[in-house]
Amino acid sequence: MPVTGITDGYGPVVGQPTRDYAAVDKMDFMTLLVAQIKNQDPMSPMDNAEFTSQITQFTMLDEMKSMNARLEENLLVGQTINNTAMLGLVGKSVTVEGNKVWMTDGVPSESVLAADGPGTVVVEVTDDTGHVVATFRKSIERGLNDVTWDGKLENGELAGDGTYSISVTPGDGSEDVSFTTLMTGPVEGLRYENNTAVVIIGGVEFYVSDIYKVS
Repeated sequence: MPVTGITDGYGPVVGQPTRDYAAVDKMDFMTLLVAQIKNQDPMSPMDNAEFTSQITQFTMLDEMKSMNARLEENLLVGQTINNTAMLGLVGKSVTVEGNKVWMTDGVPSESVLAADGPGTVVVEVTDDTGHVVATFRKSIERGLNDVTWDGKLENGELAGDGTYSISVTPGDGSEDVSFTTLMTGPVEGLRYENNTAVVIIGGVEFYVSDIYKVS
């Protein structure tokens, strides 16, 4: 009685790992090429140019897979190095978009205005209750401008420690000048989201790409 080979029949061998047949690897390519050679018409064999072309395609496929593997490895190494370097930001002061001012030991944190042109602005400082405690004017130029509050109240006294906010409006016909208010504070923590570093400043999270400068 004939015995059927254990690899004959239909369906995968028990215990054999499944594979994604939507992806063609180099062994599939070689199998197809060998089958094509074995089943070619003896009276009209594959010419040398066509055979060479297919061998070349096979070689290119193998090289591209190797190159892709190396690129993925280099990308992973680069991300690891970058994420490790980001740990150095913890404890440092960075400037990001925002309007908070932290008064610590009588010294206010830095406030910056990124403007697209020259002009004049009016800066209002409010406490945590929304009460305006100081107002001052500032001339600005195109680019980054220091608009840091001096920490003094309207009566000339030094403000107490705490968290304040600034509100910036155009003045002296500078309505056409666009600007972005930036705040400076220490990086309180760091986490990663999809291999991207996210820093925590004043309880608010920012991507590292949102940082304008590091002090």
